[in-house]
Amino acid sequence: MDHQGGKRVIKGDRKPRGAKAALIVILVLAAALIAGYVGLCAYVDRAGTFLPNTAIAGVDVGGMTQAEASSALAGQLPGRLSQLSASFLCGGAEYAVSGAEFSFDEARAAQQAIADQHGSFFLGGWHYLSALLGRAEYPVSLSLDKTPRAVAQAIEDCTDPEAQTTWEQTDRSLVFRKGVTGRTVDVAALLDALVERFDHLLLDDEPASYAPIEAQITTAPPAEPDLQAVYDELSVEAADAYLDPDTKEIVASVTGVRFDVEEAAAALADTPEGGTCIVPLQLEEPELTTKEFQEKLFADVLGTSTTKCAGPSTRWYNIDLAASRVNGTILLPGEEFSYNALAGPYTEAGGYKKAGAYVGGKNIDTTAGGICQLSSTLYWTTLKANLQIVERNKHKYNSGYMPVVGTDATVFSDSLDFRFQNDTGFPLKIECYQDDSHRLHVTLYGTDTTGVHGEPYSVTLSTVAYQNTYKPDASKVPVGGAPVRDEEYARYNGITVEVYQKLVDKNGNTVDTIFLHKDAYSVSNPVYYYNPADAERLGIDPATGLMTLTPVTPAPSVTPAPQTSATPAVTPPAEITPIPQTSPTPEPSAAPTPEATTPVSGPGMEPEDTSSPAPEPPAASPVTE
Repeated sequence: MDHQGGKRVIKGDRKPRGAKAALIVILVLAAALIAGYVGLCAYVDRAGTFLPNTAIAGVDVGGMTQAEASSALAGQLPGRLSQLSASFLCGGAEYAVSGAEFSFDEARAAQQAIADQHGSFFLGGWHYLSALLGRAEYPVSLSLDKTPRAVAQAIEDCTDPEAQTTWEQTDRSLVFRKGVTGRTVDVAALLDALVERFDHLLLDDEPASYAPIEAQITTAPPAEPDLQAVYDELSVEAADAYLDPDTKEIVASVTGVRFDVEEAAAALADTPEGGTCIVPLQLEEPELTTKEFQEKLFADVLGTSTTKCAGPSTRWYNIDLAASRVNGTILLPGEEFSYNALAGPYTEAGGYKKAGAYVGGKNIDTTAGGICQLSSTLYWTTLKANLQIVERNKHKYNSGYMPVVGTDATVFSDSLDFRFQNDTGFPLKIECYQDDSHRLHVTLYGTDTTGVHGEPYSVTLSTVAYQNTYKPDASKVPVGGAPVRDEEYARYNGITVEVYQKLVDKNGNTVDTIFLHKDAYSVSNPVYYYNPADAERLGIDPATGLMTLTPVTPAPSVTPAPQTSATPAVTPPAEITPIPQTSPTPEPSAAPTPEATTPVSGPGMEPEDTSSPAPEPPAASPVTE
């Protein structure tokens, strides 16, 4: 503000009153327009119908509700689609697809279109004004429920499946069939292009002339075969036939197979697609074929033995049970045979019955009596077969059922076992059974590769004859009675032998003689009971229990005759003859025969048909012999 001549002068622009009025008019008009536009938006929003000049896939839906538009589409589009077609090219051939094979969701199309027009309140007026000025077009999403017939035909006509190189093995060659290049139609891309094409056709009032769609075809040459993988799969090492350790069945031999990988690669490279290439195989025969193995398996009797089984019936039963468990056993080369593992356990729960055995020097019934006859017969047979013996234990007393002294083998629980090893190089099979005459048979079958068999024999070093022993017992024998034998005590001569193995070839020539073992069998004296008052009469020495004194014959007593009758003749009492002391002669060392009459046996303690004695169990066992 300036002061000029005492007057205030205001500088600056000043709008004329007319401009101000114009501004007001503009503002009023703008407000009116805004109010009108808002009112138009409100109208569009309340109407809920399609705007004028609106079409969906060429169907006019202006002024319709969503439901009305959906109904119009359902009624008109199928007819329009059936009049449309699109073509495509595949492999040089042209194929036509009809629009009638397409489907659509009219309700979804109507919902999406009206949502676009009424999606925003303030845009509703703009959409309305735009509709007045021009046509609004909305598409329909077409779909295919199944592959069109023309497309399926094109796939069949234009597709050549890719063929990979294959191979097969014949007896002496490897045959390759080289693969061929394959052709594949990109069906997904073709269907997408057809849907897009019909979308355009529906929107055009006058469909233009579209060029055919070009189907995409993919080619794929066959992959190069992995010849090293083929070699790894095909090649095998030669293998001999053998007996399966679990099933005991023959596993067939295997012929070795291989081929030259580099030679095969070169041959395939020169072979055209679809051609055949033959590569020779290199074969290696096994040393032992299946046929040869079958011919040799259990073909020879390596050893066989027979022993006589004494009764009672429970002993026969036990022998039968043990034989049934051992019979049929197959031993592979290197395998070890264990009698206890197969025949045990020697208990009533294990199926065995009671038969005679020695406990505390006496013959009593105990479980599994008799089983040592089978183990002994097995031992004798293995010596004949010249097999490797791992464990053998002798009886305490000489087993009379064995033809050769020193060829018995006692077993007892888990402490004494009979074991041998198959060292022949071929499987062994054991056959054992008791026949109706109670003879026990054991045979070893295998493959005789040496022609050598064993002939066991023994040499007697010494013998000790048994002596009758006498024990006083007035409760068992009355005065003047004859001594009574205790049947629980058997009588056996003692004997010491050396056992040898003579090896003989198939021509009967002695190859070698081998010392096996030295066995000393104890003597067993029978026991008789007598009345102590008769010791002098019988000639028994009470200090030794032997009948070594001179027997005394008592004088007969005379009874006076009655005076009233004639004197009868006097008959002297019978003289008591004492039992003489016997001194049995030792048996020949090759086949001694004990003198007992009552056979007894038990688990690990077996006298046999001539009352062969039982073995002496371990010190920890309560059983003794």
